[in-house]
Parts: sequence; structure tokens; C-alpha cells
Amino acid sequence: MLDILHREFVYIWYYFEVQLRQIVFYWALGIVIGSVISVFGKQKIHSLMTVIQDKHLGAFGIIPASLIGIASPLCMYGTIPIAASFS
Repeated sequence: MLDILHREFVYIWYYFEVQLRQIVFYWALGIVIGSVISVFGKQKIHSLMTVIQDKHLGAFGIIPASLIGIASPLCMYGTIPIAASFS
């Protein structure tokens, strides 16, 4: 029984490690890009949100809100400063 559990653990760990090695570069790049956007683009994103808030676009407001949401980093480095700037 322990042999089966050990084999399954090695199997799961191997595939976890392979997945991690494949995505670690893109994950780190995303953190860097998100940090740069939150530091240098915070004011621009905030002003765009203010402009959209003043317009009543209805259902068509989903498109610009989605585009701004893509630019707004949703990582731990960007969410807190942007939320603080909105408040």
C-alpha cells in the first residue's frame, strides 16, 4: 500500500514540477508587467475610469471597462494600490 502511495506521489510531483517549469517565466513576467503598470499607469487608469463613470454607456460600457480591466493588473502588486487610489 505504501509503495502505491509513494508511486502516485512521485507521479503527481513530477507533473506538477513540469508544469511549474513551463509557466514560471511567464508568471514572473506577468508580475513584472503588472508592477510596472500599477506604478506608472495608475493615474492613467484612474482617469479613464473617471471618464467612463461620467458617461452612461449602458451595456456598451462593458467593452471599454474590459479593455481597462486588461490594463489594470489583477495581481497582488497592482490590486491594492489601484483600489487605494479609487477610494
